[in-house]
Amino acid sequence: MARGADLSGALLASDDFRHGTGAWRIEQQSADTRIRAADGELDLVAPAGLTLWYREPFAGDYEIQLTATPLKASFPGLPDRVSDLNLFWNATTAEGGDPGARRADGALASYDALRLYYLGFGANGNRSTRLRRYDGSAARPQVAGYAEPSLATADDQFGAPPAFARLKDGVAVRLRIQSRAAPGDTAEVRVFADDQLVFAWTDPAPYRHGWLALRTTASHLRIKDFRVLRL
Repeated sequence: MARGADLSGALLASDDFRHGTGAWRIEQQSADTRIRAADGELDLVAPAGLTLWYREPFAGDYEIQLTATPLKASFPGLPDRVSDLNLFWNATTAEGGDPGARRADGALASYDALRLYYLGFGANGNRSTRLRRYDGSAARPQVAGYAEPSLATADDQFGAPPAFARLKDGVAVRLRIQSRAAPGDTAEVRVFADDQLVFAWTDPAPYRHGWLALRTTASHLRIKDFRVLRL
């Protein structure tokens, strides 16, 4: 897919990860989860589901930016792996409220009732990268994706993940996610990895506001340079 320009506007939010995790609400499935925000980096070791909700919502046209370095890790029952650099955005409850204000245990199923967009980048042990539009049901509808043949469904129309849609042990990747209006009361979602376009999808019934979250499971990630910019 084509490369895209870095369209930067007014800064809406940022975290330099030098002052703890006060800007985030944390939901974790495992008591052995380790979270450290210091020296410009958010270090996450998550044996099971982990979600960090940014406390402020966003609306309109904006871009999420972050740089993440996945590190190979082992967990009970799982081999060494890099996996699951994931995000929620434009997330709300069915009533339009803050999903981070409800009680959740960090397990993926605890988010089924929400409305949101979900990127699973290098998920399933780095064997799939998918874009979903949760509609409040347990179906977790998928709108685009890459997956290895053993995991592929009809919605994985792009085949096995190419190098730009996979994680690499110890190698930083810069993600950019754009949410912006499109003609005819639609909206476009675009995902870039190191300026390579991974997904471009137009939603005819878009979610145009809500909360965002960093999401992972069975992984070790180091995240920095988190920003949200107006487009």
